[in-house]
Amino acid sequence: MKEECETKNFTLKIDEESRDLVFDSDGNFALIEGDNTTAQAVRLTLEIYKKEFPLDVTHGTDYDKIMGQPVSKLSQETINEVLREAIFQETEVSQIDQINLNETGRTLEVAFVGTLQSGRVIKTKAEVR
Repeated sequence: MKEECETKNFTLKIDEESRDLVFDSDGNFALIEGDNTTAQAVRLTLEIYKKEFPLDVTHGTDYDKIMGQPVSKLSQETINEVLREAIFQETEVSQIDQINLNETGRTLEVAFVGTLQSGRVIKTKAEVR
């Protein structure tokens, strides 16, 4: 148990599809740790509109600047600015290596690869509606 307490970077696991808390086989909240925590934090930041979370209205992605019009009609600079601002809310991320967008109907999928302060690489994707 002492080993778990010494882990600095851990949090509750959030299911990517349902966005609900995950329980382990014993009925306890499932935890994630290390780089998975950071990847989940980036994903959740990309999935929430800025000002949507009432406890911190500065958190999230400013999709008002880019949603409501086809991605193909937006400047890449504007899209990158909005996504970079959101991703770098997670202080463990030191650089964005790749961002891919896929627009299907009213859904925007953002796939992200980045390098952490530790030098390790994380990947995640978010779906925004």
